[in-house]
Amino acid sequence: MKKVLVSVLVAMMAFAACEGPMGPIGPVGPTGLPGESTQWKIIECDILSEHWVPAFDDLMGPYFEFEFKIPELTKFVFEQGAVVCYRIQNINYGGRNIVVQTPLPYTFYGEENGFYYSENYTYEISVGYINFIVKVSDFDTSAQQPLDSTFRVVLMW
Repeated sequence: MKKVLVSVLVAMMAFAACEGPMGPIGPVGPTGLPGESTQWKIIECDILSEHWVPAFDDLMGPYFEFEFKIPELTKFVFEQGAVVCYRIQNINYGGRNIVVQTPLPYTFYGEENGFYYSENYTYEISVGYINFIVKVSDFDTSAQQPLDSTFRVVLMW
């Protein structure tokens, strides 16, 4: 029974593997709709510590902000596209310095002189602008100015 089954399988593979001569080329098909492709633009934004501006909001309380003008953030991208921001950091992992990208919103937890705090990084967008925001958990904007920061902005449409 095994020999018959193997013989049938070998015969099927032999006939399936055969290929005859190629036939004539068929007629040209109708032209389709023009395709759309995704486009993107990557922009880096460096913010020095002294450029973070203290601000206050009734809901958020005190925070820091930096308004970055970005003409590539058009009305079309704002309404039909996507904007993703990352904080770029140089991190020490086991004695090795590596560059990492962390998507926003991002919360950093730190300790200074025995006091623990957090820094929350986020952003808001409008046509032509991105407003980067840092909120420090101790609510004292005069106590700790955010450090120099680099952000990567990815526009997709």
